[in-house]
Amino acid sequence: MGVFSGCLFACDIDGTLLINGIINPRNIEKIEYFVSEGGCFSLSTGRTVGAVGPVLEKIKHISPSIVSNGSMIYDYENKRVLNELFIDKSDYYIVKKVMDMGLDVGIEVHSGDRVLTLCRTAETDIHQKYEWLESTDISFTQAENYRWNKVVMLFSNIADRDAVKGMIAKQRTSSDFIDTSAVIAGKKRDYYEQFPKGVSKASALDRLCEILKVKKGCLFAMGDYYNDLEMIKKADISAVPLGTPDDIRQYADYETVRCEDGAVADFIDYLAKKKGMI
Repeated sequence: MGVFSGCLFACDIDGTLLINGIINPRNIEKIEYFVSEGGCFSLSTGRTVGAVGPVLEKIKHISPSIVSNGSMIYDYENKRVLNELFIDKSDYYIVKKVMDMGLDVGIEVHSGDRVLTLCRTAETDIHQKYEWLESTDISFTQAENYRWNKVVMLFSNIADRDAVKGMIAKQRTSSDFIDTSAVIAGKKRDYYEQFPKGVSKASALDRLCEILKVKKGCLFAMGDYYNDLEMIKKADISAVPLGTPDDIRQYADYETVRCEDGAVADFIDYLAKKKGMI
């Protein structure tokens, strides 16, 4: 048995494993080492199920993973959904209200492996190209016929994002909402996402640990943004890359080098040292 047998490393993608679409080669090397020692390496991402192509091309041994910020657990090796949750249809109206505000807001509905674009903007084009997403332009009325895992609202300016957040804060809704972001072409892109009530990367981790039979004390997690916070709190050992906001960093056990310098590799070295392997 390897030193990491029975262990799970749940890893965020954007700003943690990769940045500007690039994965540091040291990360790939150390992930292969972690898996060779019996560990399960899983993605834990806000990206939808079909948006991890750049990662799958580089990392060959990926265990069932959390996608859509916890709305789905997907087994990439066997190409099947292991767990899936949906936004209540009574909350679809929120998207229509955002559309009616007349702002520069891109809107994507993620439904299984489908991406439905209700409002196409420059930001949706950038986002979909970056994540290798194929998307269908669709009306709100057509989109109502689908089951929604999550909604992504994409902004070209903070004022529009804040206006949308202010409007949503006044609604009676059973959904949860969270700020997310990605660095694309050297620029931080700001998003606001809608999820089923109570869904998060952390809540999905409970189910994933059951599926993978993770041993007590062997859950490791790493992330860099607010949608990673509860996952970081839940893990037995957690890390954040250098540059993570202070109100997230304070809950992590270890701060690594910056993402672009091989943050994931740094954390795996840290874990190996704790196991007495280095």
